[in-house]
Amino acid sequence: MNIFLWILQILLALWNVAGGVYTLSNYEKLKGPLADNLPQAVWVAIGVLQIVFALGLVLPGLVGASPKIISVAALYLAANALLGCVLFAQYAGFPGLLWGVIPALLAVFIAYARFADIS
Repeated sequence: MNIFLWILQILLALWNVAGGVYTLSNYEKLKGPLADNLPQAVWVAIGVLQIVFALGLVLPGLVGASPKIISVAALYLAANALLGCVLFAQYAGFPGLLWGVIPALLAVFIAYARFADIS
């Protein structure tokens, strides 16, 4: 189970790093269709936090830090993905929601599994 969790964590971290980089580098594309009223600073903060918490899925295990950090990072990424789904649903409808719901469910699973290991 531990190897499976690590594989999921690495894949989810890569997914979120790519998403964070996309958010940082494509502000104008995202701003137009999704949320015209959010300032650029908010988009930059979302992208940076997504990258930082994605690294929080992997780095604590590599350096021997508290496994609680992995659970916190996974919960943030799940919340971020679900909030992204809310934005997407407002402006684009249902078809793209699975791109946010599935990673959110995987992140919640990782958070639960890693937190259960701590207890």
